Amino acid sequence: MLRCHRCWFIKSFAFSGSPFPRPLPSFKQLILPANRYALRRGLFLSLSLGSVGGFAFSKVKLTLPRVSCNSGPLDAVLPDPDDLVEEKLTKWNYGDIFALVKPDLLEFFGAILSAIAAAMLNVYIPLRLGDLVNKLSDCFNQKERITVLYGPALKLCFSYTLQACTTFLYIGLLASVGERMASRLRAQLFERLLHQDMAYFDVHSCSKLLDEIATDVQIFKSSFKQCVSHGLRSSAQIVGSIYALFTISTTLTYTLLGSLPCIFLVGTLMGAELRRQSVEARLQNSRALTVAEESLSHMRTVKSLNLEDTQYLRFCAELDRGRSLNEKLGYGVGCFQGLSNLALNGVVLVVLYVGGHLLSRNEINPGALMSFLATTQTVQRSLAQLSLLYAQVLRGSVAFSRIQDVLHSTSLIDNTHQNMADASYKADRTRWSKSDFIPGISLVDIQFAYPSRKDAIVLDKLNLTIPSGSVVALVGKSGTGKSTVVSLIERFYDPAAGRILLGGQDLREIPLDVLRGQLIGYISQEPQIFNTTVRENIRFGRLNATDVEVEAAARLANAHDFIVNQLPAGYETRVGQGADSVAGLSGGQRQRIAIARVLLKNAPILLLDEATSALDAESEAQVQAALSRVMQDRTVLVIAHRLSTVRQADLIIVMDKGRTVEHGTHEDLMARRGAYYELVCRQENRDLLE
Repeated sequence: MLRCHRCWFIKSFAFSGSPFPRPLPSFKQLILPANRYALRRGLFLSLSLGSVGGFAFSKVKLTLPRVSCNSGPLDAVLPDPDDLVEEKLTKWNYGDIFALVKPDLLEFFGAILSAIAAAMLNVYIPLRLGDLVNKLSDCFNQKERITVLYGPALKLCFSYTLQACTTFLYIGLLASVGERMASRLRAQLFERLLHQDMAYFDVHSCSKLLDEIATDVQIFKSSFKQCVSHGLRSSAQIVGSIYALFTISTTLTYTLLGSLPCIFLVGTLMGAELRRQSVEARLQNSRALTVAEESLSHMRTVKSLNLEDTQYLRFCAELDRGRSLNEKLGYGVGCFQGLSNLALNGVVLVVLYVGGHLLSRNEINPGALMSFLATTQTVQRSLAQLSLLYAQVLRGSVAFSRIQDVLHSTSLIDNTHQNMADASYKADRTRWSKSDFIPGISLVDIQFAYPSRKDAIVLDKLNLTIPSGSVVALVGKSGTGKSTVVSLIERFYDPAAGRILLGGQDLREIPLDVLRGQLIGYISQEPQIFNTTVRENIRFGRLNATDVEVEAAARLANAHDFIVNQLPAGYETRVGQGADSVAGLSGGQRQRIAIARVLLKNAPILLLDEATSALDAESEAQVQAALSRVMQDRTVLVIAHRLSTVRQADLIIVMDKGRTVEHGTHEDLMARRGAYYELVCRQENRDLLE
């Protein structure tokens, strides 16, 4: 799964609380023999594309497509469906929904009452039509017939007008409640995601999370509105109609009710299976979206490896699996609705047959029979509406379960000390705010493995000390845990064992907003630029900074000249990756904006994670000049790829296999001819070859 790369930046600045066509493949492109199987429970209806189009029934197995391209089959690229983890959905109750509706409870109850009123009018109108028929059948001349119609006709006109008003009222109120609820739900989801730890983003792809914020909330909102508007109204109409039917004829009503259990039996048998298929189809749609998001976010890599066709076929394969699952779900829902309609129409025929016998024996009059038939049609339409609603309720239930998975998820990073009303919190914040306070950092017996790879130990009994006010460089081969040390100091993760001390205080005892928002400045190899103005991008370092302070930080970071002279609107130029961005920035320019951001933050601790490794010589010189200003009077930890950039460090620490193996100055380590000496010689030889 993918990690949301921007979350590292957001966490490091601790402002998460701030507001802020190509055609489908032909059958020649997709080769579809039965080479993969996924175990499924029950009987499924699947569309067989491997041979002749049609329906194929399978008791246990569902044939899935195999995709190939000119370079051969993609069995190594495509995941085996058997290996895909089945999604476990959180159980929720109606209290969760009530909490969402509670702020708009008055409008919600108004919508409910209006819907019930509209339903009762739908029950009342057929009864008045029956009275009208009886009046007509009792009349003998034209003049008397017209006179006797005035009363029932006026009542019908009034009922129709009132029905239109109540319909308008409940639809309008429900739309208002639904939109407000969806807005609150999206805000809650986004807030919960912003305050998740980085381990959460290691195992959840950005595409899945964005899909939950956008698509799942939309599906749930639509389901909620339809449940109230159609579901509640139809249910009220059924209850009211059954009462009306008993008042008309108990014999016909018992006949009608006697046939209804067949309909409910169909729904009970098919409901659980349809829900399971809905969950599976929804999960498969997320997999397809993940492939697309992965390809688009890594477009440079895709193009450099000539993977356009490969990724296209991967996406088409996931789409085809999703299409097959959704087709099965569609046929299942269609079968459910078809059987329901067949049963309902059969009920009408039974009522007509029994009603005809009662009419022939003068046990009911023509108006009563007409009212009964019209009311029966109301029951039929209401039950049909509920059967149509069932598929939407299934999707809405699955979507809300996924939403609750996010809202009920807990962070692995304990931040219980962040109680802003607590006196000790205020005292600590004052202590950390002292301008002359420059804490040292100590890592004591640190044991760590990433939560997504618990068997792979990254840091093993690591002991490391960064003296106060010194510049310490951390070097070593790739994969030795250098960047992991930075992640632990930022508290993106907590170690499994050991302690991290900052100024002698355990890192876990420092509130996260103080640690990330005040004490630590972080510059990565690929700094993130947001889709806003240059001025606001710098101001993210300290949100209450003035324009003068922003420009002063840009000057210190060697960014002011290119901002003013090269960008079309200077500090007001919109940059980033959005559609309305008008300026693309080079790597060096992005890095200098990031440095200005850290300067504005004025944190006493600075973490540099290979901040210049991706720059050319000219850009590196400009960035290094800016960094030299940033590092003054601070505790600095430098993760270095180019060893030439760390020679002036006060202390160089060499890491290997999650432990420190050497430490000292550049001259001392070179004289020892140990691990650091080998790294320098290897890099110098590589530079000569280049």
